[in-house]
Amino acid sequence: MNKWPRLFTNRRIQRNEVIRQPGTYPTKLTNANGKKVPYTLIVTQDRQQIFLPQQKADGLTGPLYFRSHSSYFKRYNSLVELPLGPRQFVKKYLQDFAVKLNQQLAPESLTMGIVTDTHDKADANYTYYGANGLQHVQELNLLDETGILDIKGHLGDAIDGSNRPAISQIHLGQIIATLNENKTPFFMVKGNHDENDKYDEKFFHDRPSFGPQTFGNIVYKKLFAQAQINVMDWQSGLGYFDKGDVRAIFLNTSDVPYLLKNDGTKKYDVKLTLAIRQQQIQRLITLLEHSFDKKIVIFGHANLIDADGQEALQYNGHAVHELLVAFNRKLKGKLQPRQTNADFAVNAKFDFTQNRSGQIWAYICGHRHLETDYQQKGIQYILLNCSALMGPDHQLTTRFNKNWQRKQGTITEFAGYVIDVSADARTINVFGYGAATPERRFTF
Repeated sequence: MNKWPRLFTNRRIQRNEVIRQPGTYPTKLTNANGKKVPYTLIVTQDRQQIFLPQQKADGLTGPLYFRSHSSYFKRYNSLVELPLGPRQFVKKYLQDFAVKLNQQLAPESLTMGIVTDTHDKADANYTYYGANGLQHVQELNLLDETGILDIKGHLGDAIDGSNRPAISQIHLGQIIATLNENKTPFFMVKGNHDENDKYDEKFFHDRPSFGPQTFGNIVYKKLFAQAQINVMDWQSGLGYFDKGDVRAIFLNTSDVPYLLKNDGTKKYDVKLTLAIRQQQIQRLITLLEHSFDKKIVIFGHANLIDADGQEALQYNGHAVHELLVAFNRKLKGKLQPRQTNADFAVNAKFDFTQNRSGQIWAYICGHRHLETDYQQKGIQYILLNCSALMGPDHQLTTRFNKNWQRKQGTITEFAGYVIDVSADARTINVFGYGAATPERRFTF
């Protein structure tokens, strides 16, 4: 249980101090975004207080809180946040989903549970991004409890990055702690919202709200503390996971230098700058040179190139794609893309001529809030839909999600995937749940 994280203003909490008569009372708490959230205050016979969020469409509008009364000090003790537990309709849905899948999964294949773009934030919202982002990660653990997964993954934009820094850090930490709850290992790649630059952009702050090590201290410390996860580069978060002949590589497409201008503001807005830098590319080359017998799937937040083969990042996406192609073709050479920005210059030699049976099959990502797939020079790109709720009436809702008519309290509220990679069958099967295509199959 977490102590009261000050997501609500103290003034409204203090108003409830005087309520000590047993009974039920309507009240409101004001969240970090200034919105009044409806609660029911329950006072017990021994003066315990329970703040119960009101329910709408099978989704609660906020956390559940409890505090006891000290007879010695004649006052209430600190508030404690209580876990709400899984939603029963989601639990049954995912259990049924796992039972159907289990018949199609070979024991030797690598089976992953994946969500992306949860955009979690401290807000009660019934049609768009909100605190249900964390709930979707908690419900990924329900799928994990069925025993079908070898690893869980989050492909970035875990948080929306629009809250005050302390609150965003709490939410990012809660998501990592949730992924880390079970014995099944997890991985996370950085999304362009995960540095909280949306908050900085909105409020024109003089200083960045996250420091250079904030994300790494919250995410990478727990990620790379797992014995099953192998680290190649602590700075970017480049790492990998093996099962048999299959290797899953985790790539950071928000690999942006933390540089401050003379006025103290950041030189690069991570939300607007997708990139991969020299150090991560050099470490990736080293990793590939030790992957000459592996069938490889690479996971990132954003796609490297688009369906037309054009650059999809601001810096070096196309260059990294060509590096992956060079691995498959067993080439030797130098990666030195033309670059006008010295902060993202790359000059890296590679030698894949000793590659025996190693092959990069696919690059899997989120970011675009839709589903699509395309192949460029033998690399299969597979894009996954966002877990975050995108109601049909919002301007930023993609056409893909509008077609789903997503609603809170239904299976369309969330979206997730089980991805099964078989080296023997030479296949990748993508099974979707919620607002996702039920099945996509790729053969190599």
